[in-house]
Amino acid sequence: MKADVLFRPVRELSELVRARQVSPVELAEFYLDRLERIGPRYNAVVTVMREHALVQARRAEGEIAAGRWRGPLHGIPYGAKDLLATAAAPTTWGAAPYREQRFDFDATVIRKLEAAGAVLCAKLAMIELAGGMGYRQPHASFSGPCINPWDAQAWTGGSSSGSGAAVASGLVPFAIGSETWGSILSPAGYCGLAGLRPTYGRVSRHGAMALCWTLDKLGPLALTADDCGLVLDAIAGPIPTIRRRAIARIATTRPMPGASASA
Repeated sequence: MKADVLFRPVRELSELVRARQVSPVELAEFYLDRLERIGPRYNAVVTVMREHALVQARRAEGEIAAGRWRGPLHGIPYGAKDLLATAAAPTTWGAAPYREQRFDFDATVIRKLEAAGAVLCAKLAMIELAGGMGYRQPHASFSGPCINPWDAQAWTGGSSSGSGAAVASGLVPFAIGSETWGSILSPAGYCGLAGLRPTYGRVSRHGAMALCWTLDKLGPLALTADDCGLVLDAIAGPIPTIRRRAIARIATTRPMPGASASA
C-alpha cells in the first residue's frame, strides 16, 4: 500500500477503491498498521480490531469486484469512540472498571456503517464516562491523556479525544464521536478537523452510553466537511424497530446517577 493514500479525504479514497486502484484489504492493513504502531504515541486507541476489520475489508473487496458497490464508504476504514457498543470488542466507556465490558450487539450507528460497507478498525479513547465524572482533566481516561498530533504538549479536547487524535494523525480516515456539550466540535477544533454535531434525533443513539438523554448526539470527525456529510448520509435516519429484548439491553447504557451534561 502506497503511503500517498494518507490524509486523502474519504471521497478521494472512495474513488480509488471503486475504480479498484486501491484494494479495501490493502487499505485496511495500511491503517491497522498505523493504529498499532502510531496509535500508542497519542494514547488514541483502546482496541485495534484487526481480525474484524479484515473480514469486513475482504467482504467489501469481493462485493466491489462483483460490481456491488454500496456507496462512498464502501471499503473505507474508520474508528469509533469507545462508548458505542460493539459485539466484536469490549466497550470500555473510557473507564477502568469497564475495561472488560462486552455487549452482544452493535450500536445502530455501527450497524448502519457496516451496511454502508465501512470497515471498523478500532475503538478509540475517550474521557471516562464521557465526562460525566469531570470533563476538563486530560488524564481522566485509563488509556492516558490523548496527545494532539500538532503539539505534543497539547490535549485533543474531550470527550471524543481519541477520535480527534486518530483522524488528525492519520490513523483512520474518519471517526465517530459523541457530543453532549462540545465533545465533537472541541476535538475537531483543537485538531484542525471538520466535526459534525447532528441535530437532536437525527442519528440513533441506540447502543451508545447515555450521559444526557436530551442532549447526547453522535456524529463524525473527518478531514473535510464533505466527508462529514458522506458519513452523516450513512448514519442518519429513522431508528429501527426495537424488540423487547433490545430495549432491555438499552438499560445497560442508562445515564449515570448524578451525571452532568458536560461532555
